[in-house]
Order: sequence, then C-alpha cells, then structure tokens
Amino acid sequence: MTDLRADLGEAVGTAFAEAGLSASYGRVTPSDRPDLADFQCNGALAAAKAAGRKPRDIAEDVAARLAGDPRLQAVSLAGPGFINLKVSDAALSARANRIAADPRLATVRHAHCRRRHDAGCCLRYRYRPSARAP
Repeated sequence: MTDLRADLGEAVGTAFAEAGLSASYGRVTPSDRPDLADFQCNGALAAAKAAGRKPRDIAEDVAARLAGDPRLQAVSLAGPGFINLKVSDAALSARANRIAADPRLATVRHAHCRRRHDAGCCLRYRYRPSARAP
C-alpha cells in the first residue's frame, strides 16, 4: 500500500503531463500552512521557467485537471502558483479502513507468547516456537 502523499503525487504528476509538462513537477509535500490545505505542490513555479509561461497560469491549468478527483475536497491556488490540496473526508475514511483491515498491522496472540503484541514480534524471533517474546 502506498502512502497518501505518493498517491496524490501521481495524480498531480498526471495533471502536469496532461498539461504538456513533465510529470516530475507533480511532487506533493505536506502543507506548510495546515490551515489552508493538507498537501501542497510547488511544481508550477519550476515548470514556468522551463515552459516560459506564468506560474499562475500553469497552476490554474493543473488545478482544473484535478478538480474532479474524488480524493480531493478542494484544490486551491495561493500566491504566484502554489497548488493547495485538501483531502476529502471520504478518502481519509477509505484509507483508514484499508489500513485497519491490513493483517500486517493487527495485534495477535501467538501460542509461544504470553502477551498480545504486534505481528512483528515473531519476525524478530524468526517464528521459533521455543523463543520467548520479551
């Protein structure tokens, strides 16, 4: 399972590619201003120099291509070309459900252990039933 930032980075990279620019400009980072957005992309600033266009125009084009993405509640612009991404509640809920259903993250009780622990315990002891968990 990839992380949310990587998933959004792919979507933004695709939007840049559809706009005729390199997908590498779609790098997404956690927002410097959490009051405005969850994630941000500053790629329009770098793409403007390479494309010879205004960064705000590139950001508007990319934001318009992201507008229909169900993972995003809002796509907004700030300053000269910063793209702010607000993740939808439905996307966060779906992701949390996938994480909760992942068997690698569950706590279990193994026959050779006396307490509940994470599944990684037996990885540390290489599944040797004679080994005791600390």
